[in-house]
Amino acid sequence: MPCNCDYMEANNRETALSRVACLLDELDGHPINTNHWRGYHPRVYNRGLRTSDADAMVARLCERLQSVDVKNYSLEMQMWWRDHQAEDKERVQAELAAAKTAEDRRAALAKLTPHERQLLGLDASTETT
Repeated sequence: MPCNCDYMEANNRETALSRVACLLDELDGHPINTNHWRGYHPRVYNRGLRTSDADAMVARLCERLQSVDVKNYSLEMQMWWRDHQAEDKERVQAELAAAKTAEDRRAALAKLTPHERQLLGLDASTETT
């Protein structure tokens, strides 16, 4: 196969994290670099960052934004913060719904007799507590 330059393009994670890095830079008083904004921030591009690295960077930005008036920053910052808060709210609601479903399932299974559990094909290791 011939050589190509696919590896040189910023991937989706690099683009998203470069924006987070740019917003952290803005909080530190630096202007947004449009080249960095497109996925080429030096702390992100071609660094092989893992999900845990991305989560840590997003958490750092989230934590810092909780103590500032975001209206004093760029429109990009305001939109990112708005979207991030909406995603956090959805995630928390989904986690609460999953926990409720799991609790309801445990409660329902606890009501079954050993014979009913056998009829349903549930073994003794199925969680009931």
